[in-house]
Amino acid sequence: MCPLRVHSWKDIEEYKLQHMWEAITDKFVTDDINDQRDHVLKHMRKLWNNWRGSMHKNIKSKPFRYAIKDVPKGVGKSDWEWLVKEHFFTEKFKDKIKELVQSESSLTIIEVVERCFEPQRKSHVVRFGDGITAKELKSGNSSKAALLEKLNATVKETESRKGHLEGLESKYDELGSKYAQLAKIVFDQLSSPSSSDQ
Repeated sequence: MCPLRVHSWKDIEEYKLQHMWEAITDKFVTDDINDQRDHVLKHMRKLWNNWRGSMHKNIKSKPFRYAIKDVPKGVGKSDWEWLVKEHFFTEKFKDKIKELVQSESSLTIIEVVERCFEPQRKSHVVRFGDGITAKELKSGNSSKAALLEKLNATVKETESRKGHLEGLESKYDELGSKYAQLAKIVFDQLSSPSSSDQ
């Protein structure tokens, strides 16, 4: 639905934006939906930029011949070829990134991505998805951070107890074996004819 054969969201023609908006209004019916158009399209732009940025991230270290073959799921082959040939692997695109890195060498990778694409969503920790925010991990009084810490401690304790239990089971088996041997010796002695004569 969202076109890929453009260099930026600003290049998407109005009739295509209208088509995307109509797809939204077909799915959701409310009285004030048209009042939300700008807000929804702004959110779609963020999602679109993040999506394109993630596709570039997946191929940026690959040679062209491998990148062109690595078509993401849900993307048409011809759209992908355009995006790789006309956007990701163009000198203009590469020069924009190089120039930015050279002019401001102190920038982090995420800052480079934000300058080249759009601001990224920093509120959520990447590895934890939408579940835990960076703020929650940093602050010690957060319920999610506390729960995560507690969960990790419980997992470690469980593993420790499991190891201890396995050790006890091994000792139990060893004692059971020794008890069986001792019982056999005592039984043999009690049932032997020489012990009954005494």
